[in-house]
Amino acid sequence: MQNFIVNQWLPDEDSSINIKSDWFVKGLFLYEVVRTYNRLPFALKKHYDRLLRCAEYMGVEKALPGFDRLASLVMEGIEMNRTNSELRIRIVLAGQNLLLLYEELPVISKDIYELGVKVGISPFQRPSENIIPGKLKLIGAPWSFLSKTRLGECYDLLLLNEKGELCEGSFTNVFLVKEETLITPYEASGILPGITRENVLNLASALEMKVEIRKVMAWEAFVADEIFLTHTSAGIVPVRRLESKVLIEEFPDGYTRILMDNFEGYVMTREDNWKGIKL
Repeated sequence: MQNFIVNQWLPDEDSSINIKSDWFVKGLFLYEVVRTYNRLPFALKKHYDRLLRCAEYMGVEKALPGFDRLASLVMEGIEMNRTNSELRIRIVLAGQNLLLLYEELPVISKDIYELGVKVGISPFQRPSENIIPGKLKLIGAPWSFLSKTRLGECYDLLLLNEKGELCEGSFTNVFLVKEETLITPYEASGILPGITRENVLNLASALEMKVEIRKVMAWEAFVADEIFLTHTSAGIVPVRRLESKVLIEEFPDGYTRILMDNFEGYVMTREDNWKGIKL
C-alpha cells in the first residue's frame, strides 16, 4: 500500500518515522477512520469536520489542509492503491503533520450479522463530557486501549462513565431497543458521536421509529429487548449476548433487522454522505 507521510507518498515498507520527532515524543495523535464503498470514501466531509473540531480544540488546526485538498489526497491514494477489496483509510494529525494510512478493509464475517456477537461490560470507565470532551478522538485513549486488552471472546466491551451511565464501546456506539423505542446515549454521557451512529438515527427517523437520545443507565442494557453496535467498518452489528443475558435466540429481528436491511441502501443514497466527492 502507498501512504501519504508528511508531504510524500511512500510504500508500507518505507513508511518510517523519526522516533525523536517532537510530535512522536509528545504523543499527540488525532485521527479519523474512513472506509470506502465502491472505492469512494464514505462520509469524508463529516469525518473531516469532526477532525477539524478536534484539531481546533487542541490548537493544531493549521496542520489540517482544507477539505478540497484533503479530499484530493484521499482520492489520489485510492487510485494508487488499486485492489479488489474496499479500503480503510486512517487520517492522522500527528502534531503538525498529516498522515494518510491505507489498508484493505478487513473481511467481515457474515456470522456477526446472521448470529450476532457477544459483548461485556468494561472494567474501565469512560469519563463523562464534563471531564473530557467526547469530541477528542485520540489514538491510544486509555479507556479504549485498556478495554481492548480485555476483550477475550467478546466483540467489544461497553464503557460506563463515573456516574454509572452507559456510554459506548471501546470502538463502537451502542443502541438499545425497549418497548418499540430506539435508545442511544446522549453526548453528555461521554461518547464520540459516530458517523455511522448519525446515519442510523437518520434512518430510524426516516422509518418513523420512535427514538430517544438520552442518559442511559447501565441497568437498562440488561432489560433491553435488543442491543446493537455501530461502527465504520461493519455498519450495524447485532448483539446476541450481553454478559450472560441472551438477547437473540435464533436470528436478529425487530428494529435491529429492519435497520440492518435498510442501512447500506440508505447511506449510499443520502447525499450528505458523499458531499465534496465526485461520484
